[in-house]
Amino acid sequence: MEELPTYYFITVFNSYDHYGIHNARCWGFYDNYWEADGALGNNKTDLWEYTYDYGVLEAYHDGISGYAFWRQFYKYNRERGFYEKIEEPEELAHYCSFAIG
Repeated sequence: MEELPTYYFITVFNSYDHYGIHNARCWGFYDNYWEADGALGNNKTDLWEYTYDYGVLEAYHDGISGYAFWRQFYKYNRERGFYEKIEEPEELAHYCSFAIG
């Protein structure tokens, strides 16, 4: 079976609860994990914008309903000026596809 191309979408959001994420913005995507992780982790182009305390990196494949069922969550460290990886918040475990909906 042919390996599907994978894209890594970067979405940041200001807060979350058991209803989902709040005040979200999808900044874009990369065709490889390392660039996407670096862009989000290093707060490239100021993804934080003084408001987006959380981020999620999600994998998608080409096409309709291409969600790849992989993601990594981040939290902004205000003292250090970058996003750090965190465990998946329990409140968001039953949600998916933050970038596309």
